[in-house]
Amino acid sequence: MDSTGKASERLQVLTRQVTAGHATTRLAVCPKEMRNFLVHDNKELRDAIFEFLKDDIYRPNNYQGLMDFREQTLQRLKKFVAQKFFSVRDYTNDPRRFIAALECLMYADYSLAIKAGVHFTLCGGTIAKLGTAYHHAKYLPGVDDLTLPGCFGMTELGHGSNVMGIETTAVYDKEARQFIIHTPNDEASKYWIGGSGQHGKICAVFAQLTVSGQWQGPHVFVVRIRDDQGRLMPGVRIADQGPKMGLNGVDNGRIWFDHVRVPREDMLDAFATVSPDGSYSSSIPSVSQRFGTVVGGLTTGRVLIASGGVDGAKLALTIAIRYSCNRTQFGDRPIMDYVTHQARLLPPLAQTYALHFALGHLKTLMAARRTSDAKAIHVLSSGLKAAATWGRVEAMQDCRECCGGMGFLSSNKIGPLMTDMNVDVTFEGDNTVMMQQVARSLLEDKAALARGPPATPAAGALATGGASCAKTVQSLLAFRESALVAQVAGEMAAAATRADGPAAKAAASAAAFDRLLDVVVSIGWASMERFCHANFLQELDRAPESLRPALELLAQLYGLSRIQRSLDFYLAVGALNRADVVALRNATAELYSTLTAGGPRCAAVTLCDSFGIPDHLLQAPIAFDWRKV
Repeated sequence: MDSTGKASERLQVLTRQVTAGHATTRLAVCPKEMRNFLVHDNKELRDAIFEFLKDDIYRPNNYQGLMDFREQTLQRLKKFVAQKFFSVRDYTNDPRRFIAALECLMYADYSLAIKAGVHFTLCGGTIAKLGTAYHHAKYLPGVDDLTLPGCFGMTELGHGSNVMGIETTAVYDKEARQFIIHTPNDEASKYWIGGSGQHGKICAVFAQLTVSGQWQGPHVFVVRIRDDQGRLMPGVRIADQGPKMGLNGVDNGRIWFDHVRVPREDMLDAFATVSPDGSYSSSIPSVSQRFGTVVGGLTTGRVLIASGGVDGAKLALTIAIRYSCNRTQFGDRPIMDYVTHQARLLPPLAQTYALHFALGHLKTLMAARRTSDAKAIHVLSSGLKAAATWGRVEAMQDCRECCGGMGFLSSNKIGPLMTDMNVDVTFEGDNTVMMQQVARSLLEDKAALARGPPATPAAGALATGGASCAKTVQSLLAFRESALVAQVAGEMAAAATRADGPAAKAAASAAAFDRLLDVVVSIGWASMERFCHANFLQELDRAPESLRPALELLAQLYGLSRIQRSLDFYLAVGALNRADVVALRNATAELYSTLTAGGPRCAAVTLCDSFGIPDHLLQAPIAFDWRKV
């Protein structure tokens, strides 16, 4: 029996127990055992960093101004770097350690996490991956000890998602053996460059390379933007971008280059090189393929952003669920007793577990370094980044509301996290574009498309017991994905059929894709939800027996809540009927009852405690005693 079948069998037994009158029996969860299961790697490192973050410098200060916050963020990063928990060389040598170390910083402060991520991942990681031994020796020691604060110059005022279209130029001068980096117009200025506003000294700059009059596409150059004393280098102009909606501990800047000369050796040339006499050579034949290699380093950044989204949701849910299970209203009734609270807090809890496990799977693929996994890694890192950060936005808003006015108080952490983290839906890849990446991979699967539209499941499956059957839930999630793919593929093919000639057919197909972008994004969501649910069921097979009841309930709640969110689709195509909708609501209500039975120490609370967030990082007063704020 496969993992889906075994999970279904166990879940049906558990559901029969609940419906037989045991809904008020507390579901036991051991937080320590669950946390050990949740931590996929580097537990000792994570614990050491959490312990280090007890230092007073990491205590929040909601009263300081912009410049003080930036300076504090820099000093926090310096103190962290001095502990040598990891090296930028781990980016390629031990990626799981690299990611684990940086993930921990999010719990202390998101500005600190992003400043560290830009410096180590985007700048240092790019040098580590795209550079050679020369670049590693010249720059990585300064990255490791922060004597060379780094930033990442890819985004331009006129080019965000369209990196291939950047306008910054790099022209090789073979007489001087230098590249000339230039900003030809204001739209080509590097924009939103984290770490450049005040502190950055080096920048990994993306520019269009021209050698001997021949355009070779975007390449990366290490450009010195400030000297050792922090003064701007000749030809470099930087404008501080000032206060933002959040994340104000990061000094974002806008950079212009006025014919800045860079030594030939400072082009990152692991995959392409320019000889002193101006001969260009590359092991990768085409511009488009080289471009894919150049931007491939963004994957680690996307994983960190996705992990930050999941970890942010963990913080907010722990605060809100603890508060809701202790705060009484209208007598002695905890506000978590109300289904309006349960429906806003418990599905995001299940989703957070599902995304946590999915990211664990993705990190395992990355660590294996198999060439055959490259496409899967790209698709998963894109889709999970979007799902995790969009999911965090919604979860945090619900957590804020469920805490009432207490959620609006900065000391209770949810509000500042919401504004600091809001940027994550559009940086490291705009989420709408990320979901399009997922959909494109499915629309390019010729073998799957050849099978045609899937058969619509017969309505009534949930009403006849399928709500507690993992296999039924998984089949409904998979059907939605396949049906949406077939819809878009069919309309693209029909549009191409009506056009004459290869070029016209391609244009017509692309136009159909653009007309259906809302459905295309839905494909991305459907694919990620189907994958996260299937992966959750596989995780159940490796879980200790004592943890399976709780995890099976969460997996069931995750799957059912995904179906609930797409009821319009299922009803429109006839895959569900009115009886199914009633069964769906009843099933989720039973799960809510089980997760909240037991008062302040119910399973919902202990499942949050299982995230292992130390009290000194949780910080919010209402997470401990709402009367003492």
